[in-house]
Amino acid sequence: MTKKPRIVIIGAGMAGLTAANKLYTHSNNNTFDLSVVEGGSRIGGRINTSEFSSEKIEMGATWIHGIGGSPVYKIAEEAGSLVSDEPWECMDSTVDKARTFAEGGFEVDPSVVEPISGLFNALMELAQRKKKMKEITQNDVVSGSGGIYGNATSVGSFLKSAFEAYRDATGNGSLEEAIFTMFSNTQRTYTSADDLSTLDYAAESEYQMFPGEEITIAKGYVSVIHHLASVLPQGVIQLNRTVAKIEWESCEECPVKLHFSDGSVVFADHVIVTVSLGVLKAGIENDDEGGLFSPPLPEFKSDAIKRLGYGVVNKLFVEVSERNFPSLQLVFDREDSDSKFVKIPWWMRRTATIAPIHSNSKVLLSWFAGKEALELEKLTDEEIIDGVLTTISCLTGKQVKNGYVNGYDDEVLRITKVLKSKWGGDPLFRGSYSYVAVGSSGDDLDALAEPLPKINKKGGEGNCHDQTKVHELQVMFAGEATHRTHYSTTHGAYYSGLREANRLLKHYKCDF
Repeated sequence: MTKKPRIVIIGAGMAGLTAANKLYTHSNNNTFDLSVVEGGSRIGGRINTSEFSSEKIEMGATWIHGIGGSPVYKIAEEAGSLVSDEPWECMDSTVDKARTFAEGGFEVDPSVVEPISGLFNALMELAQRKKKMKEITQNDVVSGSGGIYGNATSVGSFLKSAFEAYRDATGNGSLEEAIFTMFSNTQRTYTSADDLSTLDYAAESEYQMFPGEEITIAKGYVSVIHHLASVLPQGVIQLNRTVAKIEWESCEECPVKLHFSDGSVVFADHVIVTVSLGVLKAGIENDDEGGLFSPPLPEFKSDAIKRLGYGVVNKLFVEVSERNFPSLQLVFDREDSDSKFVKIPWWMRRTATIAPIHSNSKVLLSWFAGKEALELEKLTDEEIIDGVLTTISCLTGKQVKNGYVNGYDDEVLRITKVLKSKWGGDPLFRGSYSYVAVGSSGDDLDALAEPLPKINKKGGEGNCHDQTKVHELQVMFAGEATHRTHYSTTHGAYYSGLREANRLLKHYKCDF
């Protein structure tokens, strides 16, 4: 009997389970000896639906970014996951009705906020090449500095130059600048970049989004994961199986040898690595002293891993004592301002919003990125409660006393519970999602996606001197950080899993 090719997929997140689903359903179910090994105790990876204060929430991936053409939307629709009798996170657009408060305890009129919001959105559309310069503002307020944009190296420098031109032309002052910074801080959570000055400007135009509404999934993002996994036989997915080392480029019959943290070993013909870019970065740090790969990855791939950006975004949920808390947009003074409130903790000062997860909810949500997101992971619940209440007080002018803040409609606001994500400190993820950093490019995303080894028919490359005996597609790579135009998204991860599954199906001449 001919030995079935053994395929091991590392990681049971969106990319890994998509690949497993495709390989199992398009290969007569018996073509491959297939397994998915997952280091954690659950499937889903950076998708993690949970519950807090009897509400369905997402600790990780939250949004379907555009329902027009999204494969995630299609799966959620097939799984019946888009409707629910129970409320869920962001089921309505409460943030669209947000009130804006500035440091100093005053509310900012929408007539001041909306022009800055429009400017920021138009500039991001320009950076993504979705809008032409002349469409940005009336009277070509910004277009006079068009040459600056052409020379921009980062999204941050582009936005800074553009706002300075706008400010010079309009005479606007520090309040408008602070509002603009608030929208920049929201953009940080979209990209995972700690500072937008590290986000490559040229690459921004390659990033693609689907048209249509952005929505959350009524029955939870994990329902999409369970739908993908449901076709796999019992035993294919193995939990709590952490890979410690990947030996590859061998002339042996099974060329890849996986070493697990429990001391066990598994041989495979093909391995699809779907771990995060953060884990890959950590895995190549100590290549000379026993990194994740043996032999170490070739230079073209390790250099791409080093150059690409990978950041941390965390979510903070707090349960409050009243249901009519409004959605707040938070405008802070500059760090060097003499008038800033010193009582507001530094880790709150780049948080742009705090809002109920849906109307009539007692659960409020704030997003944190970069250094602030990492600091959030270290804080106690008491420190978080004090920091959030102090911030609300300093911006709204309502007094904090004995752990309470005067609320709205003459009620007293109290935080009763806290829940936060901790993606940065989790060794299975080491962060949230990737971005194209200054100094890298879309070429690095493509390099990360390239399978190993590169076959040289003339010989002379790798450990096996006879290249005709080297197995192809030994180590393959999938995950959001391997997709040139949809990185950082669940649908990018989905597409990458399909890509690698199709690569193997084509290699074994299976229909797909």
